[in-house]
Amino acid sequence: MTTAELVLEIPKSHWHTSNDRGKWYIFAPRIKANRAAAKNAAIGGGLGAFSVAHVTAYIGYPRAGRADPGNASPVVKALLDGLTDAGIWADDDSRHVIGPDYRREAGVTGKPGVHTVRLVFVEQGGGVEEW
Repeated sequence: MTTAELVLEIPKSHWHTSNDRGKWYIFAPRIKANRAAAKNAAIGGGLGAFSVAHVTAYIGYPRAGRADPGNASPVVKALLDGLTDAGIWADDDSRHVIGPDYRREAGVTGKPGVHTVRLVFVEQGGGVEEW
């Protein structure tokens, strides 16, 4: 079973959550930057390709306290789109990507305003049933 991981640091200027409100054009530059960062990290880091992968997203926070890792979904979605751009999988649809499942990363980033997203990929044999 093939596994891999990719860790990205997301600065405060590129971070947003599902709780943030605003027009799409406010977040568009952040989405574009995160998408490009994931693509470049995957290509530069030699991340292999997956037919079908289960993805777990571990969200690292700058400080301790209560957190809801699922609220990072807008950032994680942009990262998965960047991985699609890099050719890690054919598409980030449900036939190729299972998840992502969200978890809180152990510890804190120790960098004010900086979040981390550690994506863990596990190749799934047999594919995913079509709907």
